Amino acid sequence: MMLKLGRCHRHVINLLVIILLVFSFALVLAQQPASSQNGMVATAHPLATRAALQMLQQGGNAIDAAVAAAFAIGVVEPDGSGLGGGGYLVFYDAQQKQGYAVNFYQKASSEINNINFDRKTDRFSAKAILVPGNVAGLVLALQKFGTLPLPVILEPAIQYAEKGFPIDGTLAQIILDQVILLQADPETAASYLPDGFPLMEGDTLRQPKLAKTLRNIAEKGHSGFYEGPIADSLVAKVTRLGGALTHADLKSYQAEIVEPVHGTYRGYAILSAQTPQAGPSIIEAMNILEKADIKSMGHYSTSAPTLHFLAEVFRRVYADRSAYLEDPHFSQVPVNELISKALAYERFKSIDMKKPVPEKYRQTPPVDMERFKIPHRPDGITEPLPPDEASPKDPSIDQPSLLRHESVSDFETIPPEGHTTHLSVMDKEGNSVSLTQTLGTFFGSGVTVEGVLLNASLANFSETTRVNSLAPGKMPRSTIAPTILIKGGEPFLSIGSPGAGRIISTIVQVLVNIIDFHMNLQQANDAPRFHCQKFDDFLHLEDRIPESVRTDLTKAGHNLRVYGAFDLFFGGVQMVQFDASTRTFYGSADQRRGGTAGGE
Repeated sequence: MMLKLGRCHRHVINLLVIILLVFSFALVLAQQPASSQNGMVATAHPLATRAALQMLQQGGNAIDAAVAAAFAIGVVEPDGSGLGGGGYLVFYDAQQKQGYAVNFYQKASSEINNINFDRKTDRFSAKAILVPGNVAGLVLALQKFGTLPLPVILEPAIQYAEKGFPIDGTLAQIILDQVILLQADPETAASYLPDGFPLMEGDTLRQPKLAKTLRNIAEKGHSGFYEGPIADSLVAKVTRLGGALTHADLKSYQAEIVEPVHGTYRGYAILSAQTPQAGPSIIEAMNILEKADIKSMGHYSTSAPTLHFLAEVFRRVYADRSAYLEDPHFSQVPVNELISKALAYERFKSIDMKKPVPEKYRQTPPVDMERFKIPHRPDGITEPLPPDEASPKDPSIDQPSLLRHESVSDFETIPPEGHTTHLSVMDKEGNSVSLTQTLGTFFGSGVTVEGVLLNASLANFSETTRVNSLAPGKMPRSTIAPTILIKGGEPFLSIGSPGAGRIISTIVQVLVNIIDFHMNLQQANDAPRFHCQKFDDFLHLEDRIPESVRTDLTKAGHNLRVYGAFDLFFGGVQMVQFDASTRTFYGSADQRRGGTAGGE
């Protein structure tokens, strides 16, 4: 009996070992990014990724694929983006070795001052709607940089809207969470709450009115949305519900092709979204981090000093963003100063590696910009700064134990929550696109017109400060930051994320994972995340950050708020990488969302 029991035990042990090996192998596979020799796509939904790949297979370039995916994701992930929102894309032309950006974020109506918007009661209503820019931006990008005709680009989105698609668990949960908003508008309720009940995972979502609108755009382009019957319907319903939108607002809306904001980090060139988007904040953060030897300090998920240091950097970056970034058409924004190495050095010196300074996050002061005045060109466009224009780096500063500096003061309130989507594309020639688009909040205003959910982005304007204050025709500030990294003239990385106020901190953490800690894309995406900013009372983190690290952070003076292992709160990074040494493309879709990465 003892002999049989022993054999039984050995069988059980052998079985457990096999299970453990299989699990370990699966874990290793899960940490490997998708790969391809002919381009790569990463989006927040498999059907959007499929739409992009279809364009590449038909001979299209990265812009064709990105625009097709952007239209498609607005259909299959309607809570995050769509025709009624806006966004921004950064494009790197691998042949010209030149970066471009297309800004198509939402703008305030010419009649915006006549609606008496109340942030407390009107944030999720027609009064929160701004003039949508998605159609203008995507059509312009295709015209300037694409190769395929608009009807071909729009066909996947039209099919998804017309024939429907099974909704995933993420969308089903968001529908359930937003039932009250979705109930408020009959047309919206008809799509997401048929017979009064929310659609559930596996149910088919069909949007025939949206398909009809998409066909109109395919036929007529820009004017198919901003003029004619669709424009009539948009103006009629928004104004009837108390919002501000005129025919002139729609007809005059034009997306802009601008130069991306430029920066550098440890030998990589950075191209990101210009103000009023958050590209300057990404570059400022990387500039500050460059002053320290982060790798020797240890990864932030296992080292409390490293996490503390990054948290202090984020606080300062968010404070500076709030104090200075806004629509450059309405003021001279000090972008040159914010992205300078000299300013980064000053912000770096203000950090104490032992404790939060100031003690309260909300008291984090913005930098004194008068000390960093840099001449601007007469046309108001900022010039990128050479990487060595600032005071030289002091080698001793790489030692974190030497940081002992202080500062003080107070400011604003936490920015509004939001929901967004991001996609990244590289084609086989190395042309790269990083594209982020948004409705402002989950399902935007909740108002649907001709199948189009409209944004709720007016709340992105600041209520109590001159910077980023509401004005007719003005674009509000946002945290979206589509970004491309270049190394030696070759594209290296296309990256971006949704996540409202967490977008900046999320992107920076992933960049640190890839560049400083040499993680592959999936490892960098899967690593635990945290968030800290000026307009909050907590340092937010995922529970995979060990208890020992959390204890040390608490002892240092941080107030923690702990989330799940892979929490949607911390965004959903979609990124694509090119390895020039092997001519291989890699892609990663954040498992915090339901996306996929795939190559030709």
